[in-house]
Amino acid sequence: MSQDADDESQGYPVAGMNLGALLQRLRRHGPRAAWAVVDQGSLPISQLVLTPILLARLGRPGFGLWALSATILGMSQLLSVGAGMATTRHVAADLAKNDRPAAIQAIRAALTIAVAGSLTACLVAAEIAPAVAGTLLAQMGSPPATARVLFLSVIAAAVQEIDAVFSGALRGAERFDIAARIEAGMRIVMVMALTLLVTQSPNVTWLLVGLIGMIAGKAVVKAWRVAKLLGSPLCCLPSFAAGAVRRMLLFGTWHWVQTAGSVLFSAADQLLVGGMFGAAALAGYSVCLQVAQVVHLLPSVMLQIVVPRVSALGTSLDAQRSNEILRAATLFAISVAALLAIAEILCGPSLLRHWIGADFAAENRSLLVALVLAHLLLAANIGPYFVLLGSGRPAVSARVVVLAGGLQATAAVLLAPLGLVAVACSRFVYALATSTLYPLARYPTRGS
Repeated sequence: MSQDADDESQGYPVAGMNLGALLQRLRRHGPRAAWAVVDQGSLPISQLVLTPILLARLGRPGFGLWALSATILGMSQLLSVGAGMATTRHVAADLAKNDRPAAIQAIRAALTIAVAGSLTACLVAAEIAPAVAGTLLAQMGSPPATARVLFLSVIAAAVQEIDAVFSGALRGAERFDIAARIEAGMRIVMVMALTLLVTQSPNVTWLLVGLIGMIAGKAVVKAWRVAKLLGSPLCCLPSFAAGAVRRMLLFGTWHWVQTAGSVLFSAADQLLVGGMFGAAALAGYSVCLQVAQVVHLLPSVMLQIVVPRVSALGTSLDAQRSNEILRAATLFAISVAALLAIAEILCGPSLLRHWIGADFAAENRSLLVALVLAHLLLAANIGPYFVLLGSGRPAVSARVVVLAGGLQATAAVLLAPLGLVAVACSRFVYALATSTLYPLARYPTRGS
C-alpha cells in the first residue's frame, strides 16, 4: 500500500538527493501530484472561466454578491470540525495497516460530524442572515437579497462539506486519479450549467440554487466511488459509534481551530471590503485575488500528497527522513510559487486587460501586485503545514495559524481606511506570522 516505505531502502542520502534519486522520486509521486492538481485546480480554473461571464451578466454589484457567496463557501470547513482532512489522515493510516473496517468506520464517523455541523449551521444562518445583511453587510445592497445569498451560501457550504468527506476518503486511499476525474468532470458541467443559468436569468439566487444541486450531485458520485473502492455501501451512511467519532474529533478539532485561523486570512479581508466598500469594490478585489492566489494554490495542491504519504509511513518515518521531506517540499513550493509570481507580475496587467477590461486592469494593477507578493511569501509555509498534519501534529500548526489569522484580521481593520491595496497588504502579516511553522515542523536530530 505504501510506496514511500520503499524510499528508506533505496539509499537516498539524507543531506541531499542525487539527480537519479530525485528523478526516480518524481516518477513515483509525479502522477499523484498531477492528479491532485487536476482535482484541486479544477475549482479555481472554473472560477477564472466563469468570472468574465458572470461579471458581464450580473454587473459589479451582482458579481460582488457572488464573490460574497464564494467567500462563505471558502469557510465551509468550519462547519464540519475538519472532517474532510481528518478522513484523509485516518483512512491513509488505516489502509496502510490493511485495516479496511477501521477506514470505513472513520469515513462514517466523519459523515456524522459533517452532517451534524452542517445542519446546525443552516439553522443558525436562517436566524441571523437578515440581521447580518442589514447591519454588517448593509453596503452590499438590498438587505433581503443579501440575506438570501448568505443563507443559500451556507447551505452550499454544508453540502460541500459532505462532499469533502468523500474527497478526503479518496485522497486517503491515494486514489487522486478518481477524485480528479470526478471533480474536473463535474466542474465542467457546473461551468456550462451556470453559464446557461446566468444567460437565462441574471440572478445570484438562482445561480446558488443551481450550484447547490450540482455540488450535491458531485457528492453522490464520489460516495458511490468510495463505496465501490472499499467494497462496502456502509461508507455512505453516518455512524454514531462513540469511539470512531471521538477519534475523528481528536484530530479534526485541532484542524478546525487551524481552519479558523486560515479563514481569518482568506475571508476576513474580503468580508471587510464588502462591508466597508460595497459589492462593486468586493467584485474587483475578488477578481484580483483569484489571479493572485494561484501563486500559492498550485504548489499547495501539488504537495497535498504529503499528508497521506506521511500518515501512511507512521512510526516508520524517522526524524531525518521527515526533515528531508519537509526540506524538499518547502524548496519545491517556493520554486513553483516564485515562477508563477514572476509571470503574474509581468503579465498580470495584460491578463486583466484581455480578461476583464482595460479600465479594470489600470485601476487594479497595484492591488494585484500586492496580493501576488503576499501569496508568494505564504508559499514558503506549505511544506511545514502538510508535514505537521501528516505526522499527526495539528495542534502545533493550529496555534500558529489562529494567532496569525487574528493578527492579519486586526491589521486589515487598521489598514482599511487607507484603501484596498492597504487591506491586501494585511496578508503579509499572516504569511510572516506562519513562517514559524518551518522550525516547528522539524524533528530534532543528532547533532542538531
